[in-house]
Amino acid sequence: MPTLNITFPAASPAPSSGYRVKYWPTDDPANITTTIIATNSLSVPGLTGTSYTGTVEVICGEGAYSSPRNFTTVV
Repeated sequence: MPTLNITFPAASPAPSSGYRVKYWPTDDPANITTTIIATNSLSVPGLTGTSYTGTVEVICGEGAYSSPRNFTTVV
């Protein structure tokens, strides 16, 4: 099964609350998965699609997020 691997430039200073990553199969944008990570990389094994689209945001705290950065990748 395919694995989604993304790495992005780390925010400076590093966010104390981490990053929010949302991703979905490119052909099924209603099927969104959201995860919170502490570092600037994510690996998700066992996916069923071959192309994924998503966004990465810095968690600024108190419910605030940075502007989302888009990504599209083939797994």
